[in-house]
Amino acid sequence: MRFAVTLFAFCTLVNSTHAADQSSVFSEAMMTVAERSNYQRTSTFQEVVDVVEALRRDTTLLHRETLLITEEGREVPLLVLANPPIQSSQQAEASGKPVIYIQGNIHGGEVEGKEASLIVMRDILYGDKRHLLENQILVFVPVYNADGNDEMSANSRPNQELSPVMTGVRTAHGYDLNRDGMAVETRETRALYENVIQRWDPDLLIDLHTTNGTWHGYSLTYAPSYHTAGDPATSSYTSETMLPAIQAAVKDKFDLDFGWYGGFDYRDWPPTELRTYHHAPRYLTNNMALRNRMAILSETFSHDRFYKRVHAANVFVEEILEYTNINGYEIQRINREADARVSSTGGSKDSLDQNGVQFQMIAREEPLDLLSYNYIPYRADDGSTEFVRRAEIVVIEGVKNFNAFQSTVSATVPVAYLFSSAFIGLAEKLREHGIWVDTLEADSEFYGEVFEIEQIGKQNFVQNGHRNSLLQGEFHSVTRSYPRGDYIVSMNDRLANLIFYLLEPQSDDGLAYWNLFDEYLEAELQEGEPAEYPVFKVLR
Repeated sequence: MRFAVTLFAFCTLVNSTHAADQSSVFSEAMMTVAERSNYQRTSTFQEVVDVVEALRRDTTLLHRETLLITEEGREVPLLVLANPPIQSSQQAEASGKPVIYIQGNIHGGEVEGKEASLIVMRDILYGDKRHLLENQILVFVPVYNADGNDEMSANSRPNQELSPVMTGVRTAHGYDLNRDGMAVETRETRALYENVIQRWDPDLLIDLHTTNGTWHGYSLTYAPSYHTAGDPATSSYTSETMLPAIQAAVKDKFDLDFGWYGGFDYRDWPPTELRTYHHAPRYLTNNMALRNRMAILSETFSHDRFYKRVHAANVFVEEILEYTNINGYEIQRINREADARVSSTGGSKDSLDQNGVQFQMIAREEPLDLLSYNYIPYRADDGSTEFVRRAEIVVIEGVKNFNAFQSTVSATVPVAYLFSSAFIGLAEKLREHGIWVDTLEADSEFYGEVFEIEQIGKQNFVQNGHRNSLLQGEFHSVTRSYPRGDYIVSMNDRLANLIFYLLEPQSDDGLAYWNLFDEYLEAELQEGEPAEYPVFKVLR
C-alpha cells in the first residue's frame, strides 16, 4: 500500500510538470550549470542559451525574442512566458493581464539572478509553478550584460570569496549599465527601453543583484523604486504593502530573513543607522517610478556561498510572482491611476506646481530591528580601536532606516518645454526614452521661464566617462517667440515626471547633469556673459 501511494504521488508530479522525458521530472539539459557543477561554476552566455533552448523544446508557453545583439555579437534572449501562449505585445495588451519583467546579470559578476531566473522559468514550465501564469505575463532577461558575463576571471568578485571561482565583470566594456537610465548611451539600455519598457510596458520590474560587501545578517535585501519627482503611489505600494507581504511569506515558508537594502559602518558599533543607495533615476529601478511603474531591487548577500545566494534569489522571485499572480490587477490599477494623474496635472493650462529636482536621504518614520553579524571591539597595539567579526547573528533594535528621500531644491512644473530645431540630438535622446517630441506648426509666442547660467560646476569624480555638470544660475520670467519647426514637448503626458527630471537645468540626474549641453554652454560662457539654458519652460 505504501508503495502504491508513493508511486501515485510520483506519477502525479511527473504529469503535472509536462516534462519532455516522462521517466524523470527534468531533463539534464534543463539543469543549470550552477546546479550540475554543485555550484562550483556559473553559466557562460552560451550555457544560458542552451538551457533556454532545452526549456523551449517541449512547450508552447515560452516565446523567445531578441533583446539586442551585443557589441561582441551575442544575441541576448528575451523570453515571454504566458498561458495561453502569446507571441506579441499586442496580444499581451489584449489579454488585459499585467506584465512582470525579471532581469538578471546587469552587472556581469553578480550571477545569482541569472541562475535563479532559469530555475524559475523551469519551475513554471515543467515544475509546480505553472499556476503563476494564470493571471500574469512574465518577461525574463536572465543575462542582460552578456559581454560582461563572459569576461570571466577568478578575481572579479573577491568579496564573494571565490564562490564561484570564475565570474564575469561588473561593466560592459567599462560602462556600468545600471548608471545609464538617463543618459542612455549603451545599446543595452536602448534595447531595454525599446524592446521591453515601451514594447511590453511591464507593471513591475525586478532587477537582481548581489551586494558589494556589507556583513548584514540577511539572506537578501531589497529596495523599492525611489520615486523622487515621480508620483508616490507606485513606490508607496511597493514599500508599504507588497514587500512586507513577500518578506513575511519567505520567512514563513523558508525561514529566510529578508530586509531593507543598505549599509552601515561597523566601526561605530553597534550601528545606529542603515543607509540605502542613491535615489537617482540613472538606476533602472528608480527610473521606473518616473514612468508610473513599480520596481524592486534585489541584493543577495555576497558572503553567503553561491548555492545559498541562488536559493535566496530564486525564493524571492517566485514569492514576488506568487504575490503578483494574486494582486497583479491591483498593481496594474495603481499604475494606470498614476498615469492619469500625471498626464492631467502635467499638462494643465497654467501649471505653477513645484516638484523636486535635487534630493537628500532621510530616515523613515519607523526604525528597524537590524540583523547583523556581531562585532567585538579590541585595542590594537598602536592604541586604536579595531573590530573582529564573530559568526553569530544579533538583532540590533531601533536602528534608523534611511530608506526615503525628500527634495532640497524644487522647480516650477511647466505645461511644456521648447527648444530650437538645431538641437536634433536632444530630440532623439528624449525619443529614446519613449517621450513624444512634436514640432511647432506655426510661429508662436509663449510666456514662461529661462534659466541664466552663471557657472558650470563639475563633480570631482568620473562616472561612466563623465565628469557630471551642476548648473548654477537663476530663472527669469520672459515672453519669447519661437518659429515654426522648433521642438515642443508637452507635459500632457504620462511620462511628464520623467520629462521634468530630464530637462530641468538644476536636476541632479538630468540631461544637463550628463553633459548634454556642455559644449553649447561653455561656448556661450566664453563671451563673459551669463549663458542661457537652451530649453524654455512654457508656463502658459
